[in-house]
Amino acid sequence: MSKATLQVRKQQLVRGAIYEAAIDLFGKKGFDQTTVEEVAQAAGVSRRSFFRYYPTKDDLLAQGVVLYGAALTSAISRCPATLEPLDLVREMVLSGVKHISAQPLTREIIEIAQRSALARQAYASRLREVEDSVSDAFARRLESATNYDLKPRLLANLTIVIMNVAITSWFNGEYPDLSTAAMEAFSMLTRIVCHPARLTQPADSVATVRKVAERPRAPRPASAKR
Repeated sequence: MSKATLQVRKQQLVRGAIYEAAIDLFGKKGFDQTTVEEVAQAAGVSRRSFFRYYPTKDDLLAQGVVLYGAALTSAISRCPATLEPLDLVREMVLSGVKHISAQPLTREIIEIAQRSALARQAYASRLREVEDSVSDAFARRLESATNYDLKPRLLANLTIVIMNVAITSWFNGEYPDLSTAAMEAFSMLTRIVCHPARLTQPADSVATVRKVAERPRAPRPASAKR
């Protein structure tokens, strides 16, 4: 193993130790009340070392959001070029689910954000950066002029909104896992877009309409033909 590889691995270990120590302290003391010095001490590094890895406490908390955005942009570039836009969004949602489900501290981070307006602000500020990077990736795939064109921006926002709704539903206990929540959110979106009447009609009315539509039609009387 080369010296450069060992150095990179060491940096990853230190970064991870700082992150885990911070999330533990944020959960116990609160994001607002925890200082950089306390995080550094808990991670076994100096204050100077902390800032070498994380410019601010906000950057530390939002690391998960940044990695989430990187996972989405990478997944967009790998998807087959033949996918239709809505299928592409579905694949991005699945990629987002796979990435977030592999992160062991997801629930703890959500709890921290719920208890602190400053933590939510830190999270939201990076989420806008994720939106921009995902829009860039969609724009490159669609060969759009910029990420501010309507289509890539819409696809990026759809992906992020579906994921946010799914994460909230899963966290609140509505679904047993994030994958189920995400697929239900995507399914709801397609019903809204493709079959809006089914969302407003009672279940028995929908069934009645379907039966009527499928009922064989009687032949027209000869007198009615022209």
